[in-house]
Amino acid sequence: MAPTARELLEEAARNGSDLESLARGVLARLSDLTGLSSTYLAETRLTVDEQYIVFSCNRSDLFHIPEDVTLPWSEGVCRFVVEGGPHYTSDAQKQFPSSSVARLLEIRTFVSYPVFTAEGRFFGTLCGASKEQVEIEEQILELMRECARLIGQRLRVDVAARP
Repeated sequence: MAPTARELLEEAARNGSDLESLARGVLARLSDLTGLSSTYLAETRLTVDEQYIVFSCNRSDLFHIPEDVTLPWSEGVCRFVVEGGPHYTSDAQKQFPSSSVARLLEIRTFVSYPVFTAEGRFFGTLCGASKEQVEIEEQILELMRECARLIGQRLRVDVAARP
């Protein structure tokens, strides 16, 4: 049985109370539960059309999303999800044909949920991706959505306001 989002976050928080420790613990656990090659927390910088990968957990040598890189927000898969697309698909290139990032990275399975700070400011997204088709149970998708919400509540204004 999958843990609840609160249990998952509490487990991660026991290993460190700062955002990095918490996020890394959650990303690793979500990677295990979903079977996705990469799970990551991205900050969206709308004014400069960027999506900055803050933290990632990669489980594949064939596909990974590195930390400390930026992708164009206007071409990213996350943008299409935030703008109303489905949060989960096992055929990202077909579902999001306008995403050059999905094509370039050959993403097949994609999951994304928006992250809002405690103050209600849009921060970015909690995502997972793989080149392979990965079937994810509804309860795990709900867990990921709730983790995005709870991580957002842990964000401080100073973290969310980084350039």
